[in-house]
Amino acid sequence: MKKYLFIVLAVLLMASVANATVVPGAVDAKAGPEVWVTSVYNNSGGSLAEGDLLVWQIGSSTGDDDNYVTTTTTADTHLVAGVVYKAAIATASRGLMALKGVAPIDVLGSVVDGSILCSSATAGEAGVCSDDAYAIGHAVAAGDNTTVNAFIYGR
Repeated sequence: MKKYLFIVLAVLLMASVANATVVPGAVDAKAGPEVWVTSVYNNSGGSLAEGDLLVWQIGSSTGDDDNYVTTTTTADTHLVAGVVYKAAIATASRGLMALKGVAPIDVLGSVVDGSILCSSATAGEAGVCSDDAYAIGHAVAAGDNTTVNAFIYGR
């Protein structure tokens, strides 16, 4: 009887483990770009739209199970977490964030192909870097004051 109890407990323990980050195991080069995503919690006080640039909310995010994010108005910050991916994230809700790969990102100002992107002084938007040390990615399509596709480097 103890043996069966041990087996049931082992199965329940393994069934309760879940990976938070989705990292593709294999990539099909013709099917589109690989995008790494993770679940985050919107702690910004407002809704986050698809393409918004996110930063870690250091005071609340522990990096293990509390992935709290918000927007920033600090240009060239090193706290960039990623970009809201696929759908908006309502206030005090969970959603997906792209960590690495090609994803749409909101930009401020004119951006040309290959522009190195950093956080900008406008909440939720990336801009052309004034200091490449804080680069989060580069534009793979040109655009003006809208959303462009960008390759996010991941950290």
